[in-house]
Amino acid sequence: MDVPDETEIVYTSVSTPGHHVLKTLLDEGVPITQLVSITPEMGAAANVAKYTDFSGIAAANDLPIYYPETYSMDETDVDFFEQLDADLMIVNGWNRIIPGEVLETFDHGVLGNHGSAFGLPKGRGRSPLNWSLIEDLDRFLLSLIRLDADVDAGAVAATRKFDITEFDTIQSLYYKVSLAVEEMLLAVIPPICRGDHEFHSQEGEPTYYPKRTPDDGAINWEEPMDAIYNLVRAVTQPYPGAFTFHDGQRVDVWSVRPFSTDFGFDAASGEILAAFHTDEFVVATPDGSVLVTEWAADGWRPEAGMVFESAGDHDRVDGIEQKAHLTASDDD
Repeated sequence: MDVPDETEIVYTSVSTPGHHVLKTLLDEGVPITQLVSITPEMGAAANVAKYTDFSGIAAANDLPIYYPETYSMDETDVDFFEQLDADLMIVNGWNRIIPGEVLETFDHGVLGNHGSAFGLPKGRGRSPLNWSLIEDLDRFLLSLIRLDADVDAGAVAATRKFDITEFDTIQSLYYKVSLAVEEMLLAVIPPICRGDHEFHSQEGEPTYYPKRTPDDGAINWEEPMDAIYNLVRAVTQPYPGAFTFHDGQRVDVWSVRPFSTDFGFDAASGEILAAFHTDEFVVATPDGSVLVTEWAADGWRPEAGMVFESAGDHDRVDGIEQKAHLTASDDD
């Protein structure tokens, strides 16, 4: 790779997609000299959905790995980075704000990534990939940005568009993100390390996605079948998933697909129309039905005629009354 001699790059991640990108960068000869991650115990304590242990890849490539005192880092960690005195840090899968004192220790700054279907500065904030599926959007503009004190507001180093298809889940979108991040990093790391890459400031009025929590996976059976399909594929594994209740029994729903508009005209929304020997079952919606293809529950079995819990008991962050406050605007 065409970078100055003795270039030192730090790679910071805790996630499975970040692990994949790291392997590609190492295979391509990127001069990564230090890894930063968290231990499995820290990952479990922080409920990191896509956590991966980086100790194996560190050992396989004879790379030192640093575990900060806390996931959010503190003064002790600032001292470590000051003494490290590296040229560039790449952050790819670190769901905490990097302290400004750490960002300032790198000669060429710190690169992160963020994006939305509309392109930055629209869609800053939390979970833009999940929101893009929930909103049934068909593209994503992912940007490499220089991290600074303002969240997701840094200057843009590169942007890569990719499609969101009707078959995508959150897992397949992370595959696409990995490919896009690899492509952009391999293109911009050399000029950034040489000091001759041009960054561009974000232009326009920013918008922000709100934080999602596991409770926002509650299925509202009064929604159309396409909306239910989009919710389930947006929060499926590696996230906590969508869920519903029958007589107080929680049923985790990992995969559904729109089924038909020709059955269950007289059924209540949330009513099981049919349960098959394959363990798949069909649930009525206001405009048709969905086929539940993957699910899990303790001691519960689907039966025709069962009706899942009333949708009125749920208060999701993406409810109808909140949707007007998301990223889309009249001129997008």
